[in-house]
Amino acid sequence: MTQLTEHPNRTALPRGHGRGPGGQPAALQLPAGRCPVPGCGEQIDRTRLMCRRDWYLIPRRLRDHVWQSWGSGREAGSHEHQEAVLNAIAVARIARLPQWRRQLT
Repeated sequence: MTQLTEHPNRTALPRGHGRGPGGQPAALQLPAGRCPVPGCGEQIDRTRLMCRRDWYLIPRRLRDHVWQSWGSGREAGSHEHQEAVLNAIAVARIARLPQWRRQLT
């Protein structure tokens, strides 16, 4: 069982602007405590989707879609949110390739 599938106390998760989702962790089985973007593996807080570096390689419209589909945790298990998360991870992986970085923005 990964940390993302455990059911921690909701009040133990960070809340507020810039502090993560503040709700239940996503239902996807991602590497616990590590950025899931292939080639990264940076240690991250379990309430984060990926490391800061990779998150900001993703175009804003896709980051916004991940947040919108999250629905403050109510929609974490939805097909829409899981698809948005997988797309974000894929785009971050591509964005790590130098020749693609300019084309994604």
